[in-house]
Amino acid sequence: MRKPVVVAVLWLSLFANAAQAQRFGEAVEVTVVEVPVTVVDRAGNPVRGLTRESFEVYDDGKRAPIEYFEAVDLATITAAPGRPLPPVAYRNFLLLFDFANSRPGTIGRAQAAARDFVGANLTDRDLVGVASYTPTGGLRMITSFTNDRSLVRAAIDGMGESSQFRVSDPLLLATPPSVMAGGGGPAGQHSVIAQRNAGRDEAIREANENTDRFTKLANDAELAARLQAQIANFGGVARTLDSLRGQKQIILLSEGFDPRLVTGRQDLSFQKTQQQNDAVMSGEIWKVDSDERFGNAASANFVNQMAELFRRSDVKMHAIDIKGLRAEVDAREGVQRNSNEGLFMITQPTGGTVFKNANDLGQNFQDLLKRQSVVYLLGISAKGTGKPGKFHTLKVKTTAKGAEVSHRAGYHEGVGEKTPELAKTLSLAEILVTDAPVDDVTMKMFATAAPGTTAAARVPVVVDIDGPKLLAETNGSNVTANIFVYAFDEQHRVHDYMQQRVALDVAKVGDTLRKTGVRYVGALKLDPGKYAIKALVRVEETGRIGFMRTDLDVPAYAERTVLPPLAMGDVANWITLLSPTRGEDASSILSVGPQPFVPASRMSVDAGAPLRFALMVYRMSVADLGVAPVIVSSDGSTRDAAVSLVGRTQPDNAGVTKLVFDLKPDGLQKGDYDLRLTVTPKDQAASVVTLPFAVR
Repeated sequence: MRKPVVVAVLWLSLFANAAQAQRFGEAVEVTVVEVPVTVVDRAGNPVRGLTRESFEVYDDGKRAPIEYFEAVDLATITAAPGRPLPPVAYRNFLLLFDFANSRPGTIGRAQAAARDFVGANLTDRDLVGVASYTPTGGLRMITSFTNDRSLVRAAIDGMGESSQFRVSDPLLLATPPSVMAGGGGPAGQHSVIAQRNAGRDEAIREANENTDRFTKLANDAELAARLQAQIANFGGVARTLDSLRGQKQIILLSEGFDPRLVTGRQDLSFQKTQQQNDAVMSGEIWKVDSDERFGNAASANFVNQMAELFRRSDVKMHAIDIKGLRAEVDAREGVQRNSNEGLFMITQPTGGTVFKNANDLGQNFQDLLKRQSVVYLLGISAKGTGKPGKFHTLKVKTTAKGAEVSHRAGYHEGVGEKTPELAKTLSLAEILVTDAPVDDVTMKMFATAAPGTTAAARVPVVVDIDGPKLLAETNGSNVTANIFVYAFDEQHRVHDYMQQRVALDVAKVGDTLRKTGVRYVGALKLDPGKYAIKALVRVEETGRIGFMRTDLDVPAYAERTVLPPLAMGDVANWITLLSPTRGEDASSILSVGPQPFVPASRMSVDAGAPLRFALMVYRMSVADLGVAPVIVSSDGSTRDAAVSLVGRTQPDNAGVTKLVFDLKPDGLQKGDYDLRLTVTPKDQAASVVTLPFAVR
């Protein structure tokens, strides 16, 4: 099983586990590193049919043996949905809408292309997140990575507020040069003054030039500062995605920023160069913009730092120039040579691609996916150096001639920096979406369905969290558990969820935790359908994670229904948490009057000990209700069951009545059995329900 602590701390789950090996009498740490590799030909088509012998892997320049190898063809896996997908073969796409460098019309084109991409090009195995960047709000994650396509489309459609787009003057504070020069009167008056005094006219002209120059410097400085903040935000996103598994790619939908803010002037004419040289020679240094002449060193440094974060986090940034076909002259902004060069500046260092000069953005997305449809998984054993956080550089070579190889740049050794909170959120969401087998904290879960007062059913859920595993590796006075329960339908949409955070005082409840654990009882409300109920717990102090899934079919209840019986266990000796009610208390299904019980799909009892269970009927009169019980052995043989009625409840608000029985399993040998109940209401056909149980 994959250890979540390794996922969270060893940066992106490509560290599968850690083991200890003895060599020459010295203990060394060996980390299994999984390296996903894509190989394409010159036309961008994936190269298939490669083997282990087709690759060589180098760790910090030293060749590392390939311990295992697997080829994953996503087209084949999509055709066979039952086949599990290796975690590192998942494709994670973050659609990042850049409002700082785009206009409403082009963002509209980006939204349309993104909708087509999500609807037509992705498979159920692909995960998509949506984010936006604005100058005032920075980067905002709108959805976690999910395969709920309706959620992603809603997030895409929800963008486009006019206040998010850029404006021509970034500060809206620049005063027109004519006012600053004192030329507040009509233009004709200014012309008369110029004719009367040519010397003064020259002074005014020079003052206007200086004003324009300093206004431009101020605007450029503000634009550069905004660009630096944006690039820093992008680097932060890469670090956040570091904790995710699989192929991670940001798709930036933008018109791009002005590259002059990084590289300096684009006007390389002789006249412009001579003017700046003359100003230097005459000592008029204030007339020379060093950033325009040599480039903005601070902005360039931000780009380099961002690229390093992307490289170390194994994230690529692709960009789609949403302006489409460009001309060098923009009617609004004048000459804009190489106007999408800014996109190349921030994507190429990450290994990404810029899709430009295309009006069909949907084709851009398809080209991107085609390159990644075949993944080769290479596993190597890396010996640690004892320096937590050290970055190891990886290099992968292939014998495929003329092929382009893409792979992660390297991995971090041991414990690195503290994981950002957003990274934790994305990691937990990823586990829920992909059903990752995480079991550092052992869990058990039970869920059942019962009619509600509306069309939605009541779905009580009980999650048992193992206490010793919860306390493992903690050394403080408190242990804090975050508990999540989500209900996903067959289209991967979330219909309801619960969340609880609990801080436990170890001095007070430590003994109970060591013997049993924490029991979380809550309730969901779900419409008829098939659901995956998923529970997850994360221990804040250690980062240890537990995950559990159970499938549940919520029926459309008939007018009168016999529900499956529930074995009634004892609630004692557990730390029990009750989720807050939300109108209708569905967890009341798990009580008889004031007395709660713990349900179980299969109860174990000692030989000769009674088994108590609750039979629930919906909108039925229990006055003439016939119940015929038999015990069915594992070999199919049957015998009469000694069942006695203990009590019953009044119908609740939804019309559900509980009948409480005791079963005496006298004479039964150890083994598994079914209690089969044939329930016959007056003037109604009989129903058969079953309760599995075991005799210890």
